[in-house]
Amino acid sequence: MLDSILIALGLSMDSFAVAFAYSAPSQKNRFSYATFLAFAFCFFQTSLVMIGWYAGMSFISYIATYAYLAAFIPLSYVGAKIIYDSISNKSKKIKELDLDKIVMLSLACSADGFVAGVGLGLSGIDPTVYLSAIAIFTFAITFFGAYLGIRLRHLLGRKAELFGGMVLIVFGIKILLEHTGWLAAIL
Repeated sequence: MLDSILIALGLSMDSFAVAFAYSAPSQKNRFSYATFLAFAFCFFQTSLVMIGWYAGMSFISYIATYAYLAAFIPLSYVGAKIIYDSISNKSKKIKELDLDKIVMLSLACSADGFVAGVGLGLSGIDPTVYLSAIAIFTFAITFFGAYLGIRLRHLLGRKAELFGGMVLIVFGIKILLEHTGWLAAIL
């Protein structure tokens, strides 16, 4: 049970960071916007863990080798865009997330979930407890991140957007460094 909670927490941390960073420009109803983001991230995270569960052994080396790029590239791009929009004089208001961006960010945050699902599937463990924990924690933590990001926007204004963009880029770089082995070499 404890290992399922730890895996769920680990997989949901990137969803928290992205929800926090990208919910900052939201002008929508805080509760409904945070709930929508939480459902989207929860759906993709749980679905990709389940799909990964059923993935074959023949794909494991390919998945483990390149999954980090599926997270690094979109997170860095979106982070750079947020920073550009927050300091640009051309745009007075940063656009809110549309469905395409929500799907892209949800998939980017779920890439590690797919790989974790493959690992869990190969272990022969019953997925019910893991999938339940992943769904619950991803929803709750994403909701909290989105709601917190929206609340801080009102206190910090455009500084929250700038900070959110930096968080996404740093998180993308962290994923890149971890998966290429550079982080271990630095530490």
